[in-house]
Amino acid sequence: MSPDNQLLYHELHGSSPESDWILFIHGAGGSTVTWKRQVPELKKQFNLLIIDLPGHGEMAKRVNTDLNYTFTSISQKIKLLIDHLSIKKFHIIGVSVGTVIALQMRQMFLNQVQSVILPGCIIQLNPKLKLIANSSLFLAKIIGFRAFYKLSALIMLPRKNHKLSRDIFIRESKALSNSEFKKWTNMYFTLNKTLVELFKASSNIPQLIVMGAQDHLFLNPAIEYAKRHKNTTIQILEKCGHVVSIEKADLFNSLCLEFYKKYKFSR
Repeated sequence: MSPDNQLLYHELHGSSPESDWILFIHGAGGSTVTWKRQVPELKKQFNLLIIDLPGHGEMAKRVNTDLNYTFTSISQKIKLLIDHLSIKKFHIIGVSVGTVIALQMRQMFLNQVQSVILPGCIIQLNPKLKLIANSSLFLAKIIGFRAFYKLSALIMLPRKNHKLSRDIFIRESKALSNSEFKKWTNMYFTLNKTLVELFKASSNIPQLIVMGAQDHLFLNPAIEYAKRHKNTTIQILEKCGHVVSIEKADLFNSLCLEFYKKYKFSR
């Protein structure tokens, strides 16, 4: 970790100075732990930069004076770290809400982002999700922030085979303070507007979406997005929920390596 508290907490795993870099962005309530199933395999061929987002994981232990967050401001914080590490070009893997940040960074840093992989892609909200997003703070005030996270996990990951992902989400989300929870949930009020813009935005950057067939909230919009963007391919994993990078880690890792090999990114 850098001694500079202005930089996000991060972990570095590498193969060699000549290898490409992959930036990993966890979802809301996650941490660097989210990616522990990816590190052993992907670090063999790539340099890995794994971060904790503000208020999450190790970042929860730091004093944070930010009054609010936006997807743009979070992207800029990540870019500050990338510049500090002198990383010129990089790939991104983001999961869940991390996919929104990944797509935002793709738009902001077009000359540096080489590819994007989106497991559990969030690219559009259905009416049910819009209601939940817009009423998140109200619901949390009634039932408590911890209970709201558990409810969110049950809504997103309702089946028995989703239990590991659900338990990790709930455990890691305990690091968030009430004030951090408020700042992150306040971002949901602009989430739909951000997604509408990202859904329409075109890019020549190669993209891979990996979805679980049981991802009842986000699968159909992801399929529609892949149809509309020629540079985007989609893989759907059977008997799998929202967090495919945990629930089907080995298969997900293989798909990532195949994707990088196809575009000659791996060495």
